[in-house]
Amino acid sequence: MEGVHVTTAAIISFIERLEEQSSAFYDELTERWEESREALATFSEDGRRNRTLVVRTYQETISDALEATYSFEGLDLKGHAVDTALAGDASYADALAMAVALEEKACRFYSDVAERSQSLLATIPRAFQRVAKKRERRRLKLQSLLDAAEAGA
Repeated sequence: MEGVHVTTAAIISFIERLEEQSSAFYDELTERWEESREALATFSEDGRRNRTLVVRTYQETISDALEATYSFEGLDLKGHAVDTALAGDASYADALAMAVALEEKACRFYSDVAERSQSLLATIPRAFQRVAKKRERRRLKLQSLLDAAEAGA
């Protein structure tokens, strides 16, 4: 999308919302489905740690001058927004499928901003890459749970 310029501060705000929504989503899954509690118990806390890692990295490395002049040109945050509203009648498999989709989208977002931020101090893209890898491992675990839930249905 041409003409879109997203500041680093906007990326950080988006990440804060993404991780807060993700954590709340996983809290809801563990409350609604006992069978998910053990497998997903760390996902909510991991989201809070991801948020802290990225925000801390940003605060430690970004100067006002860099923030004012750097933008993630062409990045459309709307395309990376996630839906974490779980329907009241959703099945466990539906919830897991939604979680897999959430992780796929989050992983693509983190990978995209890591790639786009390569020209910044190395700590910034490294933090984004680290979270992308964590979320990819989470996606694989969720896919395995989904496959097992669908096989048992």
